[in-house]
Amino acid sequence: MSASGPAAPRQGGARGRGASGPVPWDPLFHEKSRLYWPIRPRAEVFAGSAGWPAVEDYNRALGEGFPVRFAEQAPRPRRRRRRGPVDPAALYDARIHVEGCVPTRPSNWHDFLNMLVWGAFPRAKAELHARQHRAIAARLDPGAESLPPARTRELDGLALLDEGGLLLLYDADAHAHARRAPLPGDASDLRRCADEVRDAVQRGEAAALVFGHALYESLLQRGPMVYAMVQPLPCEGPLPAAPDALVSLADARLCDALRAPGSFTQPERSARLPLDERVLLRG
Repeated sequence: MSASGPAAPRQGGARGRGASGPVPWDPLFHEKSRLYWPIRPRAEVFAGSAGWPAVEDYNRALGEGFPVRFAEQAPRPRRRRRRGPVDPAALYDARIHVEGCVPTRPSNWHDFLNMLVWGAFPRAKAELHARQHRAIAARLDPGAESLPPARTRELDGLALLDEGGLLLLYDADAHAHARRAPLPGDASDLRRCADEVRDAVQRGEAAALVFGHALYESLLQRGPMVYAMVQPLPCEGPLPAAPDALVSLADARLCDALRAPGSFTQPERSARLPLDERVLLRG
């Protein structure tokens, strides 16, 4: 992760590592920052775990009837197998969308936090992976022995949202009636963007919710400032006061945005904001 852009997609970089090695299990990790608030209710389920919970414990915590299940991912073989045609059904997003199964590495912060984001935003996560599955399958020629070497701008945008997305719910009516500028929807001056969001949050006209699980992972340790990709989500009327209602509303509005044709195809135009409590939280 860098100070110049949002958290890196799933494929890039070591996860959950500090200067001296991997970050150990901490059952109270969610107390490190107030920005964990959207996933805190589910994180608190594991507050009594002395060591890493098993992947099957994730499913028990999410409860019966949850739309996906988490299954331990087998270690990659050391020797590369003889190359053959790519099996579209075996790809990560296909397993989620078609089988309802999320391959998960045990004792891994990145995948554990991904599970907690699923718990908070199940509709949006399901729609995101369904869309990624369709976009990848559409590019895969029959009999191809590898995926295309470069991702499309759509796949870049979806990956950045999944890993480094920040949802910004805001009361569109309040902004229209007060003739205020709309909250940031494209890349703009960072200082103006941060000031605009901070003021709207303090007035209660906006709420910022961390969505990207790589962003949550960056909060585990102090390091360089991380910047998130902002996804504005306009709403009609005042925002709800209850945290669970805000999360549910953000889940529904992001799901709608993901279903909109042409959305998330120009990630370079998205505004960036620092992962900073002084900008993103009230008080």
